[in-house]
Amino acid sequence: IGGVFAAFASMYVFLVGLQLLGDAFKCLGGKGAGSMFSAISNPIAGLMVGILATVLVQSSSTSTSIVVGLVGAGQMSVKTGIPVIMGANIGTSVTNTLVSMGQSGD
Repeated sequence: IGGVFAAFASMYVFLVGLQLLGDAFKCLGGKGAGSMFSAISNPIAGLMVGILATVLVQSSSTSTSIVVGLVGAGQMSVKTGIPVIMGANIGTSVTNTLVSMGQSGD
């Protein structure tokens, strides 16, 4: 029974954190922050932004969490967020490939 409680407690903490992230984006971004993402309305551009963000941050979880927070806050549409998240997953592969190519010379 302790494992079930821990699972529900973890899910609750995750959902509360997601709600706080969305609220923070609403407070910090205001109404004008959504216009910042008008350039990535093209799916290919969104994919490239996701790849670049993940390569720079070196964490697809961070990139995905930021996009989910932006979508939850209404600053980015789901249609715009999907290619960015796909790019984040591709960016992880790019990072792994760069590391493996660097290690292959040793």
